[in-house]
Amino acid sequence: MKLDAKKANHQADDAFQTRHNSSGQSASVASASLRLDKEIRTITLLPAEQLLREFLLECAQSFPRLEIWVTGGWIRDRLLGIPCSDLDLALSNLTGKIFGTFLEESSAKPEVESRYSQKAAELGVSGSLFTRFHIMKKNANMSKKLETAGGRLFGLDVDLVNLRKEVYDGQTRNPDMEFGTAEEDAFRRDATVNALFYHLKKQQVVDLTGRGLQDLDAKIMRTPLDPMQTFMDDPLRVLRLIRVGSKLGFSIDPEAASCMRSTQIRRALDTIITRDRVGAELIKMMASPTPEVAFRCIFDLHLYAPIFVRLDAELLQALAQQFPFLGVDSSSPWPTTWPRAYELLAHVLHEQSNLSLLIAADGSTDSLWTMAAYSPLAGLRHRLLKETVQEAAASIKTTAKVTRLFESSLKNLDSICKVVADVTRSNENCYSRSACGMAIRSWGATWTTQVAYVMLSEAVYDDAEYETGGGHDAESSRDAHARRIVLDKYSAFADFIFRHNLQSAHSLRPLLNGREIQELFGLKGGGKYLKDVMDKLVEWQFDNEDATKEQCEAWLLQQRDWLGVPQAV
Repeated sequence: MKLDAKKANHQADDAFQTRHNSSGQSASVASASLRLDKEIRTITLLPAEQLLREFLLECAQSFPRLEIWVTGGWIRDRLLGIPCSDLDLALSNLTGKIFGTFLEESSAKPEVESRYSQKAAELGVSGSLFTRFHIMKKNANMSKKLETAGGRLFGLDVDLVNLRKEVYDGQTRNPDMEFGTAEEDAFRRDATVNALFYHLKKQQVVDLTGRGLQDLDAKIMRTPLDPMQTFMDDPLRVLRLIRVGSKLGFSIDPEAASCMRSTQIRRALDTIITRDRVGAELIKMMASPTPEVAFRCIFDLHLYAPIFVRLDAELLQALAQQFPFLGVDSSSPWPTTWPRAYELLAHVLHEQSNLSLLIAADGSTDSLWTMAAYSPLAGLRHRLLKETVQEAAASIKTTAKVTRLFESSLKNLDSICKVVADVTRSNENCYSRSACGMAIRSWGATWTTQVAYVMLSEAVYDDAEYETGGGHDAESSRDAHARRIVLDKYSAFADFIFRHNLQSAHSLRPLLNGREIQELFGLKGGGKYLKDVMDKLVEWQFDNEDATKEQCEAWLLQQRDWLGVPQAV
């Protein structure tokens, strides 16, 4: 697609005029410019960012009224000294589609490509000048109300969108997007620290809400507008504040936290937001370095039920009857002992131990944190296993893989509990390698994560001490005691696994295949006996770890009658 610059300027002017007519303001950037002198901070651009700025401003010369702002997380992170290669660019009077197309065409000119390639080489910047932009067109039916563009420039991920304001109709959380001023764009954001703008030409950080820099210094997550209005406009902002705050180590403003705990916001989070969006935010939380901080925030804000169970779900009613600590008092977070799970998981993952190596064996900590979230549901496995799996998976839209993992964990929970208890109660010489190995084979390939789930569930449901009273300190002591008991038990189990080299027990294959076993016994056909023989052979191999194929054959022939192998015809 070739973009005519004059035509694009006309389109920009039309959009610019439309925005002014709808907003009733006479100058989009004039309002923002009035705020520049409040507190001026700058960001020292890295070489790739310098090249990006130069290229963008060069292209912007074809659009005389265009101003470009960097918005959002890049400014916040760079002011905090955190590396960030994702830049959101807001355009004063162009859509992302128009400017993105123009950038694409400009970068394709040989003289431009040659000039910037030379500059990149001089600055030591890797990555090509331009990677084709993906254009997102308007599609009201798919809640895509903006024409945006995204791509890579000088190795940086760049998204282009016009300055905008949101207009809610009260019926949906997907607002109508209209051209807006920089100030309107800033105030529609979820937090003041995410509403900082960087004027690309002036190279200045602009705090349009008047609170962003102050809150950044104070490490506070605060909404630009009244928190109740902000959260009711889009309840997902509750999870965004939790996610970003926990990632950065920021606290949530008390007024915002109070709103999050309110019945109105909890109900809105439960009913208005699609579960796909909830799940997407949780995935980001669990991918952060400290998911336990986010989980603690969810717990303290009384958000476990609307996020992981749903407020009107039958699952919640069943869990309220099953769970030992009901937290009936509305001032108490619920499920009361859930913190044991995520705190225990964080402790194990951060330590150097066989248990840590075991539960993180598949390399997916996201699955482990999902299991921590589901740990209070373990008590429903006998009465409502199928319903528990379905409703829990639907609440945060887990993948089919995670759903199967959760189902397997519930199905195998009692077996895992028994084996772990037997291993840790018995003298090492009294519990056979084969008994443990065969149990692991029955649990399947995801057995290590299943063991992690059972461990976390045991911590949550530990009933060694369920006395009421004693205050917060007594409750903390009980939780610490429960975690220690479970940690010691599962650490001993992990040590047993590594001592006996059982990490890959689930994949141990018999040294003889079915055809070889038939030939050994002089039989031409298979049958039920064959599976039994192969299972017994694997069990024997666990107790005879270094056995050869010939030794297997000799043992099978000796045990023919015991194995129930029919006589050759």
